Amino acid sequence: MDSDAKCHVTKKMAPVNLIEFESLERFVSALANKTRLAILATLLNYGEACTCDLTSALNIAQPTVTIHLQKLYDVGLIEKRESWRYTYYSVSKEYAPLIKTILKLKTSLR
Repeated sequence: MDSDAKCHVTKKMAPVNLIEFESLERFVSALANKTRLAILATLLNYGEACTCDLTSALNIAQPTVTIHLQKLYDVGLIEKRESWRYTYYSVSKEYAPLIKTILKLKTSLR
């Protein structure tokens, strides 16, 4: 294409405010991690789990699990329930259908 050629605008488009997409970006970013996806899959399979259960199931360090759980919690993908010294996590009922749909892609993607 000629570098002097100008774009021929065919549609009058309203300006897009990228700031409006920041919360969506944080939400999608929380899903864009294999460890967090594995945590979500485990929570869906077992309904509820504490950090020590997830540490054992995923074979990763407790502080790492805690960091991932916090990111998922911050965007509302998981809920937590405290009981004595333990915190139990579960997938948010609001997002469970979406997470199930996303996790089904695991078998169809390469």
